[in-house]
Amino acid sequence: MRVFLCCALLLLLSQPLAAQTLYWIDAGDLVQHQVGNGVTTVLPSASPLVTLSVDVAVGKIFYFREPFSLMSADLDGGNAANITSYPFGFQALAANPVDQRLYWINAFNGQLVSIGYDGSSPTAVGGMFATSGIGIDWIAEKLYFTLDTPGRLTRRNFDATGEEVIVAGGLSMPRDCRYDPMGLKVYWINAAGAVQRCDNDGSGIEVIVPGTTISGITNLVIEEFDESVFFSTSTGSVWRTDLDGSNLEQIYTGGTNISELAITPAVVCSPAFIRGDANDDGSFDIGDPIAVLALLFVPGTPFLSCQDAGDANDDGLLNIADAVSALASLFSPGAPLPPAPHPDCGGDPTADALGCDNSSGCPCL
Repeated sequence: MRVFLCCALLLLLSQPLAAQTLYWIDAGDLVQHQVGNGVTTVLPSASPLVTLSVDVAVGKIFYFREPFSLMSADLDGGNAANITSYPFGFQALAANPVDQRLYWINAFNGQLVSIGYDGSSPTAVGGMFATSGIGIDWIAEKLYFTLDTPGRLTRRNFDATGEEVIVAGGLSMPRDCRYDPMGLKVYWINAAGAVQRCDNDGSGIEVIVPGTTISGITNLVIEEFDESVFFSTSTGSVWRTDLDGSNLEQIYTGGTNISELAITPAVVCSPAFIRGDANDDGSFDIGDPIAVLALLFVPGTPFLSCQDAGDANDDGLLNIADAVSALASLFSPGAPLPPAPHPDCGGDPTADALGCDNSSGCPCL
């Protein structure tokens, strides 16, 4: 089962990808942010949240809320349900899609606590004082840990056995450990608020975002499928950068104090489309045959974002016949409308060599 789940996650890399969704806690509220279009929504939650994680494979958000309940909810915040009650000390919540268990640190008694998504089989392992972050390697089935004192980085098996010291000490109070299983690197935030990383053998320690560049960094997440790091700040902003710290950009500024981040990775998307809507404006009109003619005869015209939509006569080709067919549908009495999917969004019922990378007015299938 674990091998199957790992393979399923890896398969995402070879498929078209839809935009990610970020979740964060801002002044106790649960917030959802669509990275692609920037839409931000405060989701329902009954009381202030403390820490959170997400598993898109099961379509669930997990979070601790005051007073002392571990909760699950749908990705829109609905159907919130109590998993278990837990008295104190919860931090660094991490959802593991491979074994479908939640991990967190009890900071008061130094335990690594784990429980099934459904509340089954709780476990606790001691000796974890000063642990300040949990990263999951779902391919090699390892947990990575930052320990703020003595500045250490370690890893263990999912059952907490087999501890290995990756960096023995000297890191500056590392926290918020994250692991990139594709790049084989560990990421964390240090005492100066800088984002750092190293190879999974502890070598190659480097700063990718200095603390002087962005002040007040509070949390980070890795999106390994599109090779991005997202991080939040105490001033209510969210930033994105490539895995090496390049191409830094601010993607959100409307918050108060964002303390936790989680992300649903880019998921497989086969876009639906409306046949005939060649210019992808959501309607079928004169602009569509013009878009096809421009593509065919005006040098430098960009390719259609959805070639299937431009194939107005559904012959599996994109040529002048599509513009003629579209014009006939629009202006010749009695001429048929374009074949399905039209006028509503849908998939292509005809197998052909054309594709559809993006159709902004239609959802994924």
